[in-house]
Formats: sequence, C-alpha cells, structure tokens
Amino acid sequence: MEEIKIHGARIHNLKNINLTIPKRQLVVITGISGSGKSSLAFDILFEEGKNQYLSSIGILAGLDSHDKFDMLEGIGPTVAVHQNTIRQSNPRSSVGTKTGILNQLALVYASDGKSLDEQSEHLSPGFFLYTTADGMCLSCKGSGFYYDINLEQLIPDQTTTLMNVYESMKVTTGFLRILKKKYGMYFETPFWELPEDIQGEVVYGTYDNGKQSYCLERILRNAYEKGEDVEEVYAKTTCPVCQGERVGEEAKEVLLGGKQIGELGQMTLSNLFYFLGEIPQEDLSQFGKNVIKNVNKKIKHLIKSSLGHLTLYREMVSLSGGEVQRIFLHLHLESRLDSLIYVLDEPMAGLHPSEKLSMINEVKTLRDLGNTVIIVEHDSEMIRHADHIIEIGPKAGVEGGTVVYQGDYKEYVKANTLLSQYFSGQYLMPERRVKKHAIVKEHCLTLKHANTHYLKDLTVDFPLHAMVGIAGQSGSGKSSLIEETLLKRLTSAMKYGHAPGVVGVEGISGFVKVSQEPIGRSANSTPASYIGIWDKIRGLFAKQSEAKRRNMSAGHFSFNSKGACQECGGSGYKRIFLTSSFSVDKVCQTCHGKRFNEECLSVDYSGKNIADVLEMNITDAISFFVNQNSIVKSLRILEQMGMGYLTLGQPSSSLSGGEAQRVKLAKELGRKLKGNMLYVLDEPTTGLSLYDTALLLKLLNHLVDSGNSVIVIEHNVEVLKSCDYIIELGPEGGDKGGEIIAKGTPDELRANPNSKTGRYLA
Repeated sequence: MEEIKIHGARIHNLKNINLTIPKRQLVVITGISGSGKSSLAFDILFEEGKNQYLSSIGILAGLDSHDKFDMLEGIGPTVAVHQNTIRQSNPRSSVGTKTGILNQLALVYASDGKSLDEQSEHLSPGFFLYTTADGMCLSCKGSGFYYDINLEQLIPDQTTTLMNVYESMKVTTGFLRILKKKYGMYFETPFWELPEDIQGEVVYGTYDNGKQSYCLERILRNAYEKGEDVEEVYAKTTCPVCQGERVGEEAKEVLLGGKQIGELGQMTLSNLFYFLGEIPQEDLSQFGKNVIKNVNKKIKHLIKSSLGHLTLYREMVSLSGGEVQRIFLHLHLESRLDSLIYVLDEPMAGLHPSEKLSMINEVKTLRDLGNTVIIVEHDSEMIRHADHIIEIGPKAGVEGGTVVYQGDYKEYVKANTLLSQYFSGQYLMPERRVKKHAIVKEHCLTLKHANTHYLKDLTVDFPLHAMVGIAGQSGSGKSSLIEETLLKRLTSAMKYGHAPGVVGVEGISGFVKVSQEPIGRSANSTPASYIGIWDKIRGLFAKQSEAKRRNMSAGHFSFNSKGACQECGGSGYKRIFLTSSFSVDKVCQTCHGKRFNEECLSVDYSGKNIADVLEMNITDAISFFVNQNSIVKSLRILEQMGMGYLTLGQPSSSLSGGEAQRVKLAKELGRKLKGNMLYVLDEPTTGLSLYDTALLLKLLNHLVDSGNSVIVIEHNVEVLKSCDYIIELGPEGGDKGGEIIAKGTPDELRANPNSKTGRYLA
C-alpha cells in the first residue's frame, strides 16, 4: 500500500479521527502543545508499527490495540527517534563509542600505528580503547580525569583552626555535633598542625563497607554537583598519568600521523576530519586507507549535521536533546535502510537558524532512500519544506484531538487554522517591551575572566531588569558562559556572600535556573507531585468520612504506598521484557491501568475518586478544586502558560524538555519570592508552537515588567526579537567559538555585519 490508513483513533484526547497518510514522503504533524500530535505519531503510528511487526514474527501475538483505534492499515516496520527515549545515562558512552568511530580508529592504530619502540609487538585493537580492561588508563579507570582538592587554596592561612574550616564550609549544626564527638580535641588546633592521619581523615574521610564518612571531600563534591562554583578548591583535574587521553601506556607508545589515539579523541570533529585527511598515504596500508576513508565519511556527515564542535571523547550524557537526536539520525542515515517508517521528535531542536537547512536536507535524504519520514515539529522552516502537513487541534486537551488541516504548504497558509495564521501573517507575536530606562553599566551583572571550556577569557555585562538573549551557533559557548560559569559563581556568591569573578550580585535578590532536565525520571513522578499539590490532594481524601471510617491515612491514597494495586505495584501496567534492553508494556488486568487498589478507589471527594483526579487535566482540576487555593494557585500559572491540557497524573518522564521547563517555571512562580529575581532559562521554546511561544513571551515580559531580570539561551528568532539585549557567541562551535561576536539590541545586531543571528531578526 502507498498509504497508511487510520480509522477511529481515540487514544488520550484523539477524537475517533480518520486519517490517510502518504508513504515515502516527508510528513510534518504539528499543532499546539497538548493538541494530540504526539499521541498520533508515537502512541499510535510508532507503537502499533512496532507491535504489528512483533506480532508478525510470533512475538506478543495476543497484544490488543483495539482500545486505541478501530483500524490501521499500511503500517510497516517503524523506528522512533524520540528525545525522551534516547537520553543517555551511561557515563562511559561517548560520541566516539556511539558512532563507532573510536573502534574503527583503534583498528587503524593496531594495523598501521608506528610504535616508538621498534622492538615491541603489535597491539590488538582493544589496547586503544578506554572502554576495555586492556586499554583503559588504570589510574583514572579510563575517564581521563579525577577531582582534586587544592588544600593550600582552601586553607591558605596557617593559623586557621579545624573549627574555622568547618565554619567556612557551612557545616550544619547536626553534622558539627557528630564531628565534635570524633575530632573535638582538635577543633581549636590550626589545621596545618594536625597529625597527618587526622588531616587525611578530615579531608578524605574513612571508608566502611564502601561508604565514605562525612568529610571535606564529600562536602565539596556535593557542592560541585549542586552547581556551586568551587573549582578554585575542588577542580576537575586531568589525570597526570594519561594526560586526559584515557588509554594506558602501551597505547600511548603508538602513533598515527604523529599523534596518539587519545589526542585524536580530544580533537573536535572538524579538526579531526582535517587531521585524518593530511596523514601521508604511504604511511597507511590499503586496509588503513579504507577505514580512514569510511571514518572521514562519517565525520563529514556529523559536521554537516552541525556537530563539528563535538569531540570523540565527549560524553553522551552531556549532550543536548537536539545533539543526541542528530547523532541517532546520522546512525539511521548511515544504515541506508529503505521502506521503513521513521517517526522523529523535533529534530530542529537546538539548531541555530543558519544550521537548519542542513538538517532539513538530512531528513529529505532519509525520505529519498525510500522511507516514510513523519516528524512532530513546530519549526516553521521544516513545515515549509514538508511534502504533507497535518495539523491536530484546534487547541489543546479536550479542545484538541481532531484533524484541522491536511495537505501541502501552499494551501496551509490559506487554511485559517490556529497555527497557519502565524504563517500567513494574520497573527503576530507580542510586541517587544519598551524599555523604561537605558541599559547602563550600573544596572549590570558583570562576569569577569570566563575561561570555561572554549571561552576566550571573556568579560561580559548582563543588563538587569531586562530580558537578555544568549545566541550563537551550536557549541559556540552559550551553556559554558551561563550554566557552567555565571550560575556557578552566583550560587557561590549567594551561599558565601561573595564570589571571585562576578560583580553586581547585590543587584538581585536571588536567581532561579529553569533548565530542560527531566523533572522526574520514573512513572511515579507527576506534575502534581512536582509542583507540591499531590500531598494536599491526598490529605483531602484522608479527611473524608469514608476514609476516617476505614482508618485510612494520606498514605492509603498513594500508588507508591498503601494505595497501590498489588498486582502491578502501582504502575498500572505489566512490563514484558523481550531482551535485556527491549520491552513492551501491557495494561494491568486487575486495576485496568488505574494504579490503585479497590479500598482506595472506594473513597470519593466531591464525587471523584483519587484515580479520577489524576486523570483530570489542569483546566478541569482548577474548577474541581476551586475552593482549595493552595492547590489551585500553581495550576493557574500552568494554565496561563498554555498547559491546561496536562493531566495531574501524567508521568513526568513523558514530558518534553519544553514542558518540563514550563512546569519548573510554574513551581518557582508559585512560591513566595522576594522580587528582583534573576530567571535563567535554557531554550524554553523547545516543544512550543508559535501560539505557545506567544504565551511564554507574555509571561517573560510580565516578569521583567514586575522588576525581575531574565536571561534566556535561545535560537528561536521570535524570542530573540523580543529581547531587550542580545549577547551572541561564536563565530563557530568548539575551539572556533568562545568569543563575543556581537552584542546589543535586536536592531543593533541586525546592523552588525559580524552577527550570524542578526540577519534572521528582520
């Protein structure tokens, strides 16, 4: 069949929709947040494509999908590249291991490498990989670094007592009592006069059954992990044995083109591509020439996908969702399979406007191989290049779930749907706020000597009481400047009263970081629990007369505790593992997905049981709990952000990066804050349509108008146009970035020939 036909699709908020999707085309499914587009793309097309394939080979033949739709024809083997499901957690997984490039280079070193010791034997490929027992540097276990305490910097005064040390580290009263029992006799002794064994215990602790006692190293490690700027005294230190190259001494004795494999692992992909191309052909066997040709083909493709700033040793856990997805897309393109159905989740996320065309071309290549490419996307450039557009809407939640447009782009701009009106110019984004005062030096946070990663010793002024945009191509240094430098120094300044390298902290009362990191990694975390209303809701149920008669506490209304269905443990489903890493979920036959036991479900509050409440969307919950202000306050903020469609019990792990970020922002705005706060947001428009972006801009403008400051790392030109001031990094990524190439108002960037962003702000 040349089409995928769906009849009666009704999962989540989809309203029994009928749809015909052409195959071997680039199909974009769009719609505002919560309209139902992901339900269609992932819960029906991907899941059913996977399930039908498994059934066809005799696996899970009894899996019933008729509760999702009436009929689905023409579906084939389906591959999903979903940002939420491809997040990496293995700290040893790197760009080099994930793409296979490191393994291929190891083969070349084993076959063609030149040993410094001419008498030595050839090493096997495993000796050139930090992931193997033979290859890893034993000192750092293949990580290339460790964390080191600079005691001379931490305790520079020879008269500082042990008590003074603990006080400077802000040790809590409780831990101070424990430490006093152990080291009380030394509290008034200058640290540098303590016996060496006591110094060692105080700094590094003792170990009992693998557990480290409370010590300075633990205090500093916790501070580092919380984002505090403690690097002057607790620094990530390059391993002195391998010099960060991760491999053992045997591998370091072998060179290719005059370099060790660890040196190649630390190069940016752009530099590595150039280096491999310059290796003299006479130094390589035919085998080596073939492998390097293949490696450079891979690297060239990654560079075209705006990943040239990455290194082979860059950990996958440190990549953004967009970067991870582009690597996975590369792997699929490399396989050159055809007749598959690919379902992609916002592949344009995290791309600078100048980088978007190359991603569009990559996706078209996947289509031209003979595949069907279905993309959930809001990006206007991707929508313009689509062969076929489907908009789900008209709005979100119960007001969404229908097909409001299906066809090509030319007709789309005439369609008069909620989103197409932004393309035709009928709807405009909120106008930029008019500044009440000029941006002046006296109202700035000043960051001095920023050298993190590739930053080139920058000194940067961030205007306060304004919305400041941080722009630049992928890898140009935006996150290094804000998240890894400014925020760490601010954290230290707020905790200790001062921090070197940041001036003007007295101009803010505090700061809030709103990142895209998941707000919960398990199905037990929900928006209701994250914003702090779940305990209040369970408390209400525990106060009902039926609950009191049964002697039920709030714990009886938790699917993590006494209220859980015994059959599924409160998950609502049974997970069936086909392999150690591949599984499918089947609805629990006892609770039918409700997660709770019968006793818990027998108690009502205003005619609803606890499972009914979790199934409510935020808009309905506001009406239901109208007399419970402590519950409704945070929910109203979420509704103002256009998130009234989210259900209270939706697993937090299923939220997109943009959704998670807005839930975090709502939680912060729901608190009693001091005012004059600095809000720092990292690409908040990820997952947002133009309609939702307009709602977010209104909120950010309101924050600034209320006397707060906003710094936003963003590629979205609609957000950058609305900023009072923009700081652009570049000119490129990796070691070719790290400089400020333009700064000023949007108008000033437009007129600046050095700016790579200004031309898109028209």
